[in-house]
Amino acid sequence: MIKLVQADKIQRIPDKYNGNLLFSGNVIFKHKGTTLKSDSAVFDEKNNYFKAFSNVEMVNPKYNLTTQNLEYDGNTEYAIAQGNVVLRDSEQTLYTDQLDYDQKTNIAYYNNGGTIVSKESTINSIIGTYNVNTKINTFEKRVAITSKDYYIDSENVVHNSKEESVEFFDNTTIQSKENPTQFIKTSKGKYYLKKKEAFLKNRSSVHSEGKSIIADDLYYNQITGEGEGKGDVLIDDPVEKRFIKGEIGKVYKELDSAFVTKNALAVRAFEKDSLYLHADTLMATKRDSISYMRAFNNAKFFKSNIQGKADSIVFSEGNGTLKFFRDPILWSDYKQVTGDTITVYINLKYEQLDSMQVMGNAFTIAQRDSLYPKEFNQLKSKDMSAVFRNDSLEWTQARGNAQSTLYMEDENKTTKQKELIGINRSDCGIIEANFDKGQIDIISCRIGQKSKMYPPFEFPEEQRFLPDFAWRGKEKFKRWQDIMLPTNQEEKQAGAIEEPKDKIEEKPQKLKNGEK
Repeated sequence: MIKLVQADKIQRIPDKYNGNLLFSGNVIFKHKGTTLKSDSAVFDEKNNYFKAFSNVEMVNPKYNLTTQNLEYDGNTEYAIAQGNVVLRDSEQTLYTDQLDYDQKTNIAYYNNGGTIVSKESTINSIIGTYNVNTKINTFEKRVAITSKDYYIDSENVVHNSKEESVEFFDNTTIQSKENPTQFIKTSKGKYYLKKKEAFLKNRSSVHSEGKSIIADDLYYNQITGEGEGKGDVLIDDPVEKRFIKGEIGKVYKELDSAFVTKNALAVRAFEKDSLYLHADTLMATKRDSISYMRAFNNAKFFKSNIQGKADSIVFSEGNGTLKFFRDPILWSDYKQVTGDTITVYINLKYEQLDSMQVMGNAFTIAQRDSLYPKEFNQLKSKDMSAVFRNDSLEWTQARGNAQSTLYMEDENKTTKQKELIGINRSDCGIIEANFDKGQIDIISCRIGQKSKMYPPFEFPEEQRFLPDFAWRGKEKFKRWQDIMLPTNQEEKQAGAIEEPKDKIEEKPQKLKNGEK
């Protein structure tokens, strides 16, 4: 039973309080280790129930509650406080206008707005459940959490003051106070307030300086700026006009650097075109204000005016440089280029191919015409430089043991059709040549020149292809989606690498008298 400890005045007022006594002046009651104080109170002894008025206080070892009015049922140990309610414990303080408190479970409830203040944060919500024992509290509807470092807006939050964490079950935004461009969006996840670590699910996203990472499962540390995503990861950088996708992704230093693997794809958007880059692993970094994109292991790329692949590719987004390492191959229009290392320069201002450098075992092949699938113009040397015009290879210089095989054509004045007049084989120290679709015209052959023009029917079969010739036109990507094909499917789709050298089905026949 609730027990009276003291009161300055006790009275019974007819026709008031259902005949129950009114206690006033320094009123003190006790019940099961809890002390209840007030200026006045009405006590229903029969039902073990009382109402306290003005400067009400409930005190026990776990909490301290103050309010203007309080109803307390000694049988159920349930209290209802109204007016300037303040509930304090060792970890936090709750402010609200109305609070229900269950003494048996030490859980408090409010549904008309409340504020909780702790060492680390302030929490406002419309509905709240406050557990004094576990320090785990639930907040719903317009939840706002504020600390010295961040803001959190949510609709459903579980707050653990002991481990200083919040867990989200509805749309939530976590925003940095120092830098408002840094924020997190989630509908399910957990955030450690002091450590500033987030463990997120349900396609959550992290944003910084306009960049973002989104994934099925996402971890992010706001102190270190490091994060990791798993499951359909998307890293977007609108400033660089680039996004990267993959199954696993990591970001560093406010998303300035990124690492993506498993079915990785990067897209760099231009006004007129886009560059697509795919590899087992992609890495985006920024050094000295210049952004770099690196593709490792089975790297492939596609742009409408040039396509290719290599073991690894590096794209410098600041100056538009594409570098290809280990077994690179490029296709541009009708032309194929291979070498040990290839560098392509893109004019970013005009979004056009500018020039190219091929270092080591340089080899350029151009199919003469689709009507002659086994005839190829070829240029081979140690190193090679090339210049593009209107996104097409126009001029090249082959240096060091340069060799060429060219199909020479002339236009028939009557039919206006090009006719083969001979095949030229040249060996020089340096060869300079112009390109026109599938044609190559030598404009200079210097240092140790050896050239010979063969009539079509007298061209030696063993000289038809320069050493190490391999035409791989069927591997050329026709659309950007082709670079996403697994290597085995890509080879199956393309067919075996063509080796015309071993597959010549028809040989030039000697013309009979009167035949053209």
